[in-house]
Amino acid sequence: MLIVMYVLLLYLKVNPYLFPYSQGKELGTLSLIIFFTSVLIPAIAILLMLGVGFIKSLEMRSRTERVGPLIVVAICYIWLYLNIRTHNAIPIPYANFILGSVISLFLAFFINNFSKISLHGVGIGGLIMATLHLISSYGKGHIQLSIMGSNFEMHNILIITLCLLLGGMILSSRLYLKAHTNEEIAGGCMVGVLGQVVVILFF
Repeated sequence: MLIVMYVLLLYLKVNPYLFPYSQGKELGTLSLIIFFTSVLIPAIAILLMLGVGFIKSLEMRSRTERVGPLIVVAICYIWLYLNIRTHNAIPIPYANFILGSVISLFLAFFINNFSKISLHGVGIGGLIMATLHLISSYGKGHIQLSIMGSNFEMHNILIITLCLLLGGMILSSRLYLKAHTNEEIAGGCMVGVLGQVVVILFF
């Protein structure tokens, strides 16, 4: 669920000029709305499902346990997309990323009815594809970071490398825990990438 916020942070760092409000209360309000809709509401809903016994654990190891959470997250993402797609403070590419995430979620929901799929893989696939599209279409070679009062420059290739490394670590941990097979991980990544590719090509 945090992938949406990660991509928002990437947009703000790679090309903050895409946003009319790149700082101040306006940006804080927008970020809070996106966080509330894409992270907080789904998280509360999933915890409630856990509390009433609809799901046995937050790991949701069985396919049937994933149905409710997938529906909740998809509804929240659709609501978010409908509210930001015409908002003049949200760049169209970011709104399209949300749409791509919705497509990936529905594909994952459909596949989940027949075979288990890695939702971590779906998220990582979407993150990597969104990062590649953002940097290739709107990047400027490097980004500037401010850490503890010091300014640093980071080349965009390093950003892509870090995303791939982070994704590899997360997905490897899923394999290590025996939560998924190689096929389930690969299928999840393909679904995450496919959702973004569809939006890039047709929207």
